[in-house]
Amino acid sequence: MKSAIKDILKSLSQRDVEALKSIYLYRCLTMNQLYQLHYSKSLLNNELVSDDIAKKKIGELLNFGLIEEVERISKVIFGEPDPVYFLTPLGIEVIRYCFDLPTNIYDAKKQVVKRGYYRASELKIYPKNINHQVHLNQFVIDFAQLNLDIGWKYYDEKYVSQFTSIRPDGMLTILDTDFFIEMDMATESKKQLLEKWENYRNFINSREYAYKERKIVVLFVCENTTRIKERTDLVKYTIYERIVDTIDADFDIYVGSREELLTLLSDKMIPALKGEHPQLTEIKKTLVEKEGFHVSNGDILNSVFQGVEFGLYLRKINEDNHIMVENNRIQEFLLDEFSYSALSVLNKMAYLDKSNLFFKQKYNREIAYVVVGESEEQIYRDIKLVDLIGVKNVYFTTFKRLNEQPFHEALFQFDFLGNIQHFSDSGLEERVFEKTMKIESI
Repeated sequence: MKSAIKDILKSLSQRDVEALKSIYLYRCLTMNQLYQLHYSKSLLNNELVSDDIAKKKIGELLNFGLIEEVERISKVIFGEPDPVYFLTPLGIEVIRYCFDLPTNIYDAKKQVVKRGYYRASELKIYPKNINHQVHLNQFVIDFAQLNLDIGWKYYDEKYVSQFTSIRPDGMLTILDTDFFIEMDMATESKKQLLEKWENYRNFINSREYAYKERKIVVLFVCENTTRIKERTDLVKYTIYERIVDTIDADFDIYVGSREELLTLLSDKMIPALKGEHPQLTEIKKTLVEKEGFHVSNGDILNSVFQGVEFGLYLRKINEDNHIMVENNRIQEFLLDEFSYSALSVLNKMAYLDKSNLFFKQKYNREIAYVVVGESEEQIYRDIKLVDLIGVKNVYFTTFKRLNEQPFHEALFQFDFLGNIQHFSDSGLEERVFEKTMKIESI
């Protein structure tokens, strides 16, 4: 066998071997995905080339018997589905030879000796699930092509050994955070989604979760539907129904399209892992320079709130170094930004009364909470969906309003008829009607 493998390798380039390894790690790949990962750049000048080379190379790998082609038999919204490629038993042997995969390994968790690699048959996927796998792989490939300046490692569900009581579709490990990827093809019913989150609740209550080493962020990617908003609304609703009370600084969930969640990673999550918070930094600058607030990171109050973390703590200070009172209201607020509709912010809204019990025990007063969203429509859609309109001490604003309007006019609340009302002064008592929200399909 080894001599046959050596003969084959004489005809393969290093990137052909790397392509085989990618098929092993992703379980299957399309021609376009292989092109994106390995064959899009010229070896001579690193310039983009057509996919003709990828097609030729795939033909060679097929002729050598290293991969096999499988047609996709499933619903695809845009265009005809292209076939996928799996490794054959011979392809697995080439991978074992080139990357020195061990015959056996010791599983310390289960205290057993097991095979150190997967056979071709074990990497196969039921035909009805192939489309799901292709979409999952594409999300990770698109993430890789963002070329973010940070180290990361990806594990397909087949290779996730860090957890035994929960099985996300895939997992990205970046610094101190495990990003669980759940690829949704708009096929699960409300009942099935509720069951999924019940499984997550059991995981969060498990001993395994208690001893985890990293923060967990679930990225729930909604695909394969032209009605993304309606689908994300349903998913968020089921999360709120089942596990919103478990969401905290160590566990959060984001729901959105592939494009939305990739932007979330590049613009918010990855910078945050590097200690950078561009959205909060911009808000902080506006509040200090335009409104005269003293602004601190919210973590200075973590002990007061029993571990609940808020983004910023803002207050106006007088000459005696006391918090100012304007129009009979103390000028003191907690603040979080709500771009990408973080479920953790919905949790803090829902349980603000509990947080205020701790705050009142310490300071003999309650504190207001300001939530900064992308738009009035985004905020209204999310809080109406989970019945958080009218929560005491919660105020809303947007990045645009903070920059362009006085603070009391920038803040607003919704009434139960969907009316937006801002405030006439910093006492935040007298309301001024702005407009009525009209959001379909909530």
